[in-house]
Amino acid sequence: MKNKILRSICFIYLTVLFCTLECFAQNLNSTQPIIGQLSQNTYPQSSEIEKLFKQNINLGDCIIYTRVPRGLIVSICSTLFFKEGEDKILDSSKPLLIQIAKILKILDKPCIIESNTDYILSNNKKYRNTWELTTVQADNIAQYLIKTGDINSKKIRSIGFGELMPYNSNVSYKNTMNKRIDFVIINYEKENPLN
Repeated sequence: MKNKILRSICFIYLTVLFCTLECFAQNLNSTQPIIGQLSQNTYPQSSEIEKLFKQNINLGDCIIYTRVPRGLIVSICSTLFFKEGEDKILDSSKPLLIQIAKILKILDKPCIIESNTDYILSNNKKYRNTWELTTVQADNIAQYLIKTGDINSKKIRSIGFGELMPYNSNVSYKNTMNKRIDFVIINYEKENPLN
């Protein structure tokens, strides 16, 4: 009895799958044009977002801006936020984080906080590896921005990379930037509408 029911269910699934594939194949062979048009993006360009950061934050060599297809990466030396090998945010960095929160609030764009380090965890009993350390660091910054900066938690994500994402020499290399916090402002740009 069970085998008959299983065979019947399998037959029904295969029939539905076959009909779906047949309809898909017919649509693929269709010569009708695709209807619709993409319109120009009304959001600010990443260069404008970079200007906003530069007007409000001046950290000299401790900050680097990199425009990438997904938006703008604002890389800041992690030594401004944490003591080496620790995850507690330094009190001295809190005004900087509040300033970053104000900018993020104005932009109202998603932001991914990525923590990176080349610190060697030799005597650290709290973390087994740098990935764990950087994950907690990134999350602590995200939580601080959400709570203190009143940032929508749906707009903030955090991730730790440990030593896996070194700052490459082909991008204005700075020796201290292997220990950094990246604020990735998601801002996909589209210059012109498709015709």
